[in-house]
Amino acid sequence: MAEELTEYEEMRKNSHPVLKTVLKAVLIALIIFVFGAVIIRSCVRRPEKHILYSEKLAAAMETGDPVIYYQSPYDKINRNEYGTFQFSISDCYYIPETKQLQVTLRYNRRTLENARDKYGLAETPDDDCFVHSLLFEDGERITSYSYSAYKSGGYRFVYLLFDGVDLDRFTLVSYSPEDAAVTDSKGTIIAHETDENGRNILYETDESGQAKVYTRTFVSLETYYTGDVNYNKAPLSSLMVFNRLQNFTEVENYRRYVDTEGKFPIIKVN
Repeated sequence: MAEELTEYEEMRKNSHPVLKTVLKAVLIALIIFVFGAVIIRSCVRRPEKHILYSEKLAAAMETGDPVIYYQSPYDKINRNEYGTFQFSISDCYYIPETKQLQVTLRYNRRTLENARDKYGLAETPDDDCFVHSLLFEDGERITSYSYSAYKSGGYRFVYLLFDGVDLDRFTLVSYSPEDAAVTDSKGTIIAHETDENGRNILYETDESGQAKVYTRTFVSLETYYTGDVNYNKAPLSSLMVFNRLQNFTEVENYRRYVDTEGKFPIIKVN
């Protein structure tokens, strides 16, 4: 009996390493699966970085290298009154030479279903059921644009390109350096104040002591359902795509992002 017990104990003792190895392998596989799913889902949600190859950009690239600025939008996600995801934006590009602004919009089928329920539609609308416009703080609105889109992982990614965008408008005013509140990394004096209408403005001084008062500090992307476009009403989504008070950087080696191969055909609206 003692010998049988000893053999049993020995067998159980020897089985522990095998069991531990199996459990460890299962645990590792589970961790890899979870992290892999998170990474894949994150990548699916992240749009490919592309700059649309418009006629204006093509002409500018033929004669030189236009400067392209990049800014990560201040507002990232729009949710409806119930807290449900509707739209998100990313990758704002501004090209001063061509006066173009491009931003990437993302939404999914749930966004379309929300539109169906909100407007009492019989069926879920198609992917192109939304229209977009840029709204500037001075009240000007740009409603014509071009776009290209693709689908990935249940999301639709739309590259929106607006022409006639001049973010460098300014007026010169006398300005005292003693009034400056902030200096940038180059030592240029900058002050952030509000004008008589309560709008945020940015002063940037030059060597002569004059200051540039930029009249366009903020730019918003507004989205409407095609069956309910009324600029006097609140849009489905309003997201700030450009904020001069935030840092924006020049895109290095921008040509690698330009879609010169025509992978994304451009469609004009209005």
